[in-house]
Amino acid sequence: MPGTSMPGTSMPASPRPAGTFPPHRSPAPSSGGRVHLGHGRRGAGPSRQGPGRAARSCSSRRSLPVAGAASADAALFARGAMERCGAAAGGDVRMCQTVFPAHANHRGELSAGQLLKWMDATACLAAEKHAGVSCVTASMDDIQFEEAARVGQVITIKAKVNRAFKTSMEVGIKVTVQDVLTNVEKIVSVAYATYVAKPVGAKKIELEPVQLLSTEDHLEHTLATERRRIRLGYEQVFQKLMQESNKEDTFKEEDAVSTDLTHVQSIELVQPPHANHHGNTFGGQIMAWMETVASISASRLCRSYPILKSVNMFKFWGPSVVGDRLVFNAIVNNTFQNSVEVGVRVEAYNCEEWIKDQARHINSAFLIFNAVNDKGELLIFPGVKPTTKDSVRRYHGAIARRRIRLARKCMLFAKEDKPSDPWETSNQAYVSYSNVAALTHLAAKQGWEITSMLEHIKIWTHEERDVLSLKVEMQVKIPSHVAFSLLSDFTRRQQWDKHFLTCEVLQAVNEDEKIYYVTSPPMTGHKPRDFVILVSQRQPCKPSEPYVVAVKSVTLMSKPPSPEYCRSEILCAGFQIYSDSDSSCTDPCST
Repeated sequence: MPGTSMPGTSMPASPRPAGTFPPHRSPAPSSGGRVHLGHGRRGAGPSRQGPGRAARSCSSRRSLPVAGAASADAALFARGAMERCGAAAGGDVRMCQTVFPAHANHRGELSAGQLLKWMDATACLAAEKHAGVSCVTASMDDIQFEEAARVGQVITIKAKVNRAFKTSMEVGIKVTVQDVLTNVEKIVSVAYATYVAKPVGAKKIELEPVQLLSTEDHLEHTLATERRRIRLGYEQVFQKLMQESNKEDTFKEEDAVSTDLTHVQSIELVQPPHANHHGNTFGGQIMAWMETVASISASRLCRSYPILKSVNMFKFWGPSVVGDRLVFNAIVNNTFQNSVEVGVRVEAYNCEEWIKDQARHINSAFLIFNAVNDKGELLIFPGVKPTTKDSVRRYHGAIARRRIRLARKCMLFAKEDKPSDPWETSNQAYVSYSNVAALTHLAAKQGWEITSMLEHIKIWTHEERDVLSLKVEMQVKIPSHVAFSLLSDFTRRQQWDKHFLTCEVLQAVNEDEKIYYVTSPPMTGHKPRDFVILVSQRQPCKPSEPYVVAVKSVTLMSKPPSPEYCRSEILCAGFQIYSDSDSSCTDPCST
């Protein structure tokens, strides 16, 4: 980096892929000028050099492929920071319920609709605790149900506000089930919902920031912005996948069932017990009704009792109030061997609209069901065939949503020895998320030990099982935004990093995501190495937050390994850039 001292480093590694890890910072940093970067390596072998060596040479123990650092820790989707005990703070709320027969289905398991009502109620109370005014459900992200709760067991739902935007909040929800006889506790589901503050009257309020009291609070607060990016970009990704799905000829089954046979319509009258004190219908109540009608639709296809396994985002387009008639239309969109997707559309009518047949579309969702026989074995659903233009659209839409859902699941439950993630349309948002999440999570780890101090440079290491991570901090007298511009543009890296032999942009995905192809000089007796890396850059939302440059390897079909090079991997690396003050050119930054 021009104007700064950034010596390259080499670290022992094997010919197996190398990984890099980011640094640690205190849970509540002041606005400081620190650019952090760190590395973790795996394998034992001859000393090798690769891109991204910043700081001094040092030794490392044998490392596994991000056993607890990049893979599992990056899965902050499913194991968010809701383990904090003690007094509740900010928007923290907890609900405990015993599962009684009235809550259960025919199998003696907690009804998914009842659970959705409890989840929404808990999350809404957490939102209202933070906002100080009434709140309504705007959306609930994809929900996966990992465990079933049976009659007699105890359900615990924890909800807390992760981040407040202007008038909306992200609320994290974690559901666990406990067997009172064995005291064994399992995770049922982890979800994220968005709530909007709705004060009395027409006035609007701007929400106060969330008080961040722990490292976990800081993590979720930072990653809430990343999850918001995924929500806002979902429709664009979906439309691209729809175009791809429309090109495929998938109607081949001769004995396929017409989707029209699975159509179910049901009506509900919103009464006071279904609404809050302002008369707005509880979002959880609507979700429960949707689950009921979707289950009936799925049962017409499988001739069994379907079990809800996941939901592809509940999105509320408009409100409903006491006295409204809610009409639910459900139909099977597509089947995939052991699963079926049911689409549900909700329309609302008041008395006048009911007479004129003028519906208000207030909600849509897509629910995925399994079915089992008496032995607990998964049943295979028959194929379906669309018979109208609209059913063809829904058929292909189900395929696109499944691709996104599977990509997300692969990111969450990645194996430790899994190669780098493929870069595909269906998973780009989640790969970018995991890139930033892994860096953020490792940066917040406790237990960093300082190993070297030079003038304006500090070096830390962190060991966890077989994973060694390295952090370097350097102060430089240039504005933080200038440091960010230099460090995020990897085509300039050759100017200050001797381990970058060549660097070219393979894909400029958008302003914040680029994929580079990097080659590194050969070491004695070894081939030169090459890397295909994703660089995700983020600017701070507020002064106390850092600029972020996150780096990880990805697999690109258009750039396969070459026999001339040893294809290596960066598991997790990056920079966090802080500004020490609001002044300009003399602001120290650090790396």
